[in-house]
Amino acid sequence: MVAEAAVCFSGEPIYQDAGGLILARLSNHRAVQLAQDRELLRPELEHRIGKMEQLLLTRRRLHSEIFLNEKKSILGNRFQTELWAKLASSRWLSATAPTAAGKTYAVLNWLLLQHASGNAKSSVFIAPTRALVSEVERQLNQLKLNHGLNSLKVTSLPINDEGFHSEPFIAVFTQERLHIFLNAGKEPHSFDYAIVDEAQKLSDERRGVILQDSIERVVRANSTCRLVFLSPHSDNPEVLLEEAPDGVATSVVPSNTATVMQNLLVAEQVSGKTKEWTLSLATEEGKRPLGSFSLYDRPTCVRKRIAFVALALGKKTVGTLVYVNTADSAERVAALIYDGLSNDVFEEDQELADLSEFCEKVIHPKFQLVHLVKRGVAFHYGNMPSLLREEIERLFTSGKIRFLVSTSTLIEGVNLACRTIIIRGPKKGLRQDMSPQDFWNLAGRAGRWGADFYGNIVCVDVSKREVWPRGLPKKTAYPIKRETDQVLEQFNDLSEYLSKRVDMETASVNGKLEHVAAYLMSWQYREGSLRDAPPIKKLTKKMAGELEELIKPSLEAIDVSQAIVDANPGISIVALQRLMNFFRNDGRDATLFLPIPPEDSDSVDRFVVIFDIINLCLAPVFAPEKRVLPCALTTWDWMRGRTLGQMIAARLKRERAKPKYQSDEELPYARFIRETMASVEEIARFLAPKYLGAYLSVLRQHFQEKGISKEFPDEFPYDLFLEFGVSTRTLISLIGMGLSRTSSIELSNYIVRSDLGEMEVLNILVGGEWEGLDLPALVKREIRRVTEQKRLENSFDLNAENS
Repeated sequence: MVAEAAVCFSGEPIYQDAGGLILARLSNHRAVQLAQDRELLRPELEHRIGKMEQLLLTRRRLHSEIFLNEKKSILGNRFQTELWAKLASSRWLSATAPTAAGKTYAVLNWLLLQHASGNAKSSVFIAPTRALVSEVERQLNQLKLNHGLNSLKVTSLPINDEGFHSEPFIAVFTQERLHIFLNAGKEPHSFDYAIVDEAQKLSDERRGVILQDSIERVVRANSTCRLVFLSPHSDNPEVLLEEAPDGVATSVVPSNTATVMQNLLVAEQVSGKTKEWTLSLATEEGKRPLGSFSLYDRPTCVRKRIAFVALALGKKTVGTLVYVNTADSAERVAALIYDGLSNDVFEEDQELADLSEFCEKVIHPKFQLVHLVKRGVAFHYGNMPSLLREEIERLFTSGKIRFLVSTSTLIEGVNLACRTIIIRGPKKGLRQDMSPQDFWNLAGRAGRWGADFYGNIVCVDVSKREVWPRGLPKKTAYPIKRETDQVLEQFNDLSEYLSKRVDMETASVNGKLEHVAAYLMSWQYREGSLRDAPPIKKLTKKMAGELEELIKPSLEAIDVSQAIVDANPGISIVALQRLMNFFRNDGRDATLFLPIPPEDSDSVDRFVVIFDIINLCLAPVFAPEKRVLPCALTTWDWMRGRTLGQMIAARLKRERAKPKYQSDEELPYARFIRETMASVEEIARFLAPKYLGAYLSVLRQHFQEKGISKEFPDEFPYDLFLEFGVSTRTLISLIGMGLSRTSSIELSNYIVRSDLGEMEVLNILVGGEWEGLDLPALVKREIRRVTEQKRLENSFDLNAENS
C-alpha cells in the first residue's frame, strides 16, 4: 500500500523510485512494469540506486526467475517461485492463494514443461465449470507454442479410444466429462499428472462427491500419478493431501499475499436525501469518510439503488462490475444502467455491433443484449452460450463493455477481473447468504494484476441490517471440507437413511444423503469393506462397522456389474439394481427401451418413456409427470443440434398458443429466453447425460444377459452427444478443433457430410470458403482464431520435418 501510493500519488521522483524498489523487493515485478508503462516510474531504476542495492536487486531478480524452457523465463512473485520449487520435489501438492496470485499460469507452464521433457504422456486438468474448461483449454493452446509443443493435443472432448491416446495429450475436463472419458475406455486410463482446480468444490453438495470420486478413480488407475490441488485462499489446504499414498513426497504452498491492493468502500445514502450519498473507506478501526456523490435519479426501488450507484461511480471510467443475486436481476439492473446513459453520445463500435448482431441472430431479436451492448452495457450469467459469454468477457476486459452485471458465475471459477465491484447484500441465488470466503473470492476480482495497481469493492447500504445481517464480511480463508465428511458428521441421519434404503420408494430419496450413501455403497461393493474409504478413516471402528452392517442388506441382491457402479457416481447401487430388475421383469422386446437417434421424429416419444422409467427406478429427477414431456423436448432438441435460438423460438411458439396470452406483447420474452437457457443447462447438460448414461449402462448389461449384445447401438455415445448438444461426427470434430457448439452448428449447416473427422474438417476451415458464407461476425472471428491456432501448430511440425 505504501509502495504503490508512493509510485502513483507522490509526484516526487525520489519517492517513486523508493516505491518501485519496495515493489521489486516484494517480487511484484508486474506492478513495477505497469508503473513504467504508465510513466509513473522512470525506466532503468537499477541505475539510480547504490551499488549494494543494485547487487541485492539483481539477486532478487535471479531468485524470482522461473525458467519455462531453454528460451523463455518469467519473473514470478514470491508465491509463484515457491510453488515452482515445490512442484519439482513433490508428487502430491496443495497450493492455495488469493485470486490473481498466478496459480494457474505457473502450474500450466510447469505441466507443459513435463510434457516437453518427456516426463508426461497424458495429463488431465479438472475444472469445476465448462466456462473454466474453455478458458484453460485456450490458455494451454497458446502457452504450448512457447514450449515448442505445437503438435501436443489439448482437448476438452471426453473421447477415449486407442487412436486418441496413442500420442501425448492434455485433457481439460469438468468432473462429469472426466467420468465420461473414464467410462468410454475398455480399461481405466492411466494419467501421469492430474491438476484439480478450485479444489474447495469438494465441499459442494451436488457435485462434490462426483469430483471426489473422479479423483479417486484417477488414483486407482495409476497410484504413481502426480496430483496438484489448487484452491483460493484456504484455511486447511493440507487436508487435500490426506489420501496421498504412503512414502509419497507431499508439499503445501500457502499464500495470503495479494498482488493488487484492494479498497473496501462503503456507499450510503444521506438521511432524508435519497439522491445524496457518501463514500467511506472501511478499515479495521471503522469507516473513514472519502467524499460524496449524487445519483442519476431518485432510487425508488432496490434495483435502482445499485444501478444508480454504479452509474455515479463508473460513468467516467471502465471496468465496473455489478454483482446481483439472480439472472433476472442482472437483466433488469443492466437495463437501468443502459437507460441512465441515454444522454451520452456513443460512437458506433464494430465489435459491439457484431455482438449485438450475434445476439439478435443466434439468441432472439428480443434478447435484451441486442440493444444493451450498443452503449457498452451487458449482463453475464452461467447459462449463456459459451461463445457469447466469452465475447462479453473479452470486450469487458478491453474496456468496450464498461458496465457488466453478473451473478455468482464469477465465484465459480471464471477468471474475470475488473476495476470496481458494486455489491449490495450478496447472496448465492435467492436465499442462501454468501459466505465471507465467497465474498472475498468475488472481491478478489477487483484490480487486475499487471493492469491496475488497486481495485475497489463498493458495498451499498451496509448500515441496513436486513441487507447485510452480519455487517461487512471479515477476511477469512475457505475451510476445505469434503461433502462426504460433512454428511458423515450427521451420522444418525445417514444411519437411519441407510437402514431404510433397500425398501425406499424413489420419491422418498434424499438428494443430499443419497450421493454420499451411493458413494459408500459403491466402495463397499468394490472393496468388500469400508475401512479404507477416505471419509470412513475419520470415524471410530464401531461407527464404521455400524455403517457396513447397514449397507450389507442393500448389497445382498446386487448383480449389476462393478463397472456400472463405478461409472455412475452419485447414483445408488440399489437404484441401479431396481432398474435392472425392471428390465428383467418387463415382458416387452428389450430394443423398445433403446433411445431412437435424435433425427427421427419418434425420438422424443422414446425419451418420454425413458424418463418415466428413470423417475420410477433411479431418481425422480424429471418429475412430476407433467414435466416429463418438456424435459424430453429439451433433451431431444439439444441432442439433434438445434440452436439455442431455435429452441427459444419453439418455446415461444408453444407459449403463444396458450389462451392466457392475447398478443405477442403480453409474452414475457426475457423470462422465457432465460428459462430456456436454464433448462438446457439443468436438463440437457446435467440431469439427462447423468441419468441416461446410467440407464444405458444397465440396459447394455441386460442385452448381454439376453445374448443380443450386437443389437445395442454402440455407435451412439449419448452421454457425449448430450454433453455437447450434437449428434454427428462432423459436429463433434468441429468442437474437437476448438470451436464452440454455436459456431459448429452454424458452420455445419453448410457442410453436407455428417461423418467427417478432424483432419477433414480442418481442410474445410483452411480452405477459407466459409468467409463468404452468411455467418455471424462472432462465429467468423472464432473460426479465424481456431484456424490460425492450427496453422501455427502445423507450420511448426512442417518446419521440424524439413529441418
